[in-house]
Amino acid sequence: MDQIFESHFGGNQSSNGGETEAYCPKCRADTTHVILESYGDEIRRVQCGVCGDIHSFKPPRGRDDESPEPLSVSRRKSMKKLSWLDGVHTYDVNNAVRYSPKALLQLHQIVVHPTFGVGYVSELMGDNKAEMMFRSDLARLLVHGRGETADERRGERVSGEEVRQLLGLEMGPSPEEIAAQRERRQAEEDAEKRAAAEQRKVLEAQRREEERLRRESERDRKRKEKEDEKRRKEEDRERVKLEKEQARNAAKQAKEDEKRRKEEERVRAAEQKRLDAEQKKQDAITAKETAKREAEERKKAQETEKAKKLAEKEAGRKAKEAEKAKKAKDAEKAKEKAKKVKDAEKSKKAKDEKAKKQKVAPKKPAAKKPAAKKPAAKKPLVKKAATKKPAAKKPAAKKPVAKKAAPKKPAAKKPIAKKAAPKKPAKKPAAKKPAAKKPAAKKPAAKKPVKKPGKRK
Repeated sequence: MDQIFESHFGGNQSSNGGETEAYCPKCRADTTHVILESYGDEIRRVQCGVCGDIHSFKPPRGRDDESPEPLSVSRRKSMKKLSWLDGVHTYDVNNAVRYSPKALLQLHQIVVHPTFGVGYVSELMGDNKAEMMFRSDLARLLVHGRGETADERRGERVSGEEVRQLLGLEMGPSPEEIAAQRERRQAEEDAEKRAAAEQRKVLEAQRREEERLRRESERDRKRKEKEDEKRRKEEDRERVKLEKEQARNAAKQAKEDEKRRKEEERVRAAEQKRLDAEQKKQDAITAKETAKREAEERKKAQETEKAKKLAEKEAGRKAKEAEKAKKAKDAEKAKEKAKKVKDAEKSKKAKDEKAKKQKVAPKKPAAKKPAAKKPAAKKPLVKKAATKKPAAKKPAAKKPVAKKAAPKKPAAKKPIAKKAAPKKPAKKPAAKKPAAKKPAAKKPAAKKPVKKPGKRK
């Protein structure tokens, strides 16, 4: 309401939005502020251009109210300074720094401010203040060099490439160029509107002609559609009639197919049942024959085992009989040998006695002594022959060597066992042989069922 009142009654509103120097309690320094609210010449609320804090206006420290503009300000205005565009193109962009109240700035140094953009230091003042020039030659008084350490006072360096990119973004068209471009665009739009109006008139005439032609074509189309609809309905009636007839035929055919399918299913089920019954019967027969064959095989194996045991027993018995017969034979041979030895000894004794008698008898005739000695000389020859008889019978003493090999010849000496068969002990096993041969007679009968399942398969 105050602003409306001032605008109607001679009040000055030009200070709102302007800039002034004031003390910022947040920065704790005199900085440039933007005027937000004023009443006449009285400034009430401002915004700090450095930190953006909004607060009530506080006059800068060290300035008297009677002299609002110090002498240094007038001196600075009289100094010749480069414009912002000339400055950013003249000074070194590789020595740029990002603005911070703690960073110590140098004269003619490029500064990147987060709010005002790219600028340069146009003048250094006391109390760590510096005047900076930003776009559109906007001068700002900012504090600097408030850092406590060397790193803080050095500040953050900005690469030249980044500075060039920011300058490229900031160097847009000027307000005059924007106004000229707006007027040019407005003229083009007006020309386009006039051309569009003319075009609309032509299009309207064409549209009316097209509408007339369209109505005529629409009448023709409707008439044709009526004819087509009539013909279509007739075709639909014929089609529906044909479809109904086809549906009846299809239903009839489906019933017949269903009936035939059920009959085939029934026949197939009966055939399957018959096949299953035959298969079960065949399986039962096969199982029975298999069981019978296994029983016969088991019986055959038992009989074979039994026959094997009997054969082993018979072989053992025959071996014992052969051993017994051999021992008896050896005993008879030993008896005969002993008898021969005794007979030889008796004959030797008889000869010795005879020789003695012959020696005693010729002592009477002394002249015939040499003649009597000749037969005596021949007697030692007889004795030598008598002594050689035991030597001829030595092979009989070596028969024990043959006895060791005798156990190996039971199979080859079966005829010998047959010779001993007439003996009474050998007749007892002979009676058992027919009993062992009975299972062998049953073998052909057991093999016949085995061959029949093989032929069926």
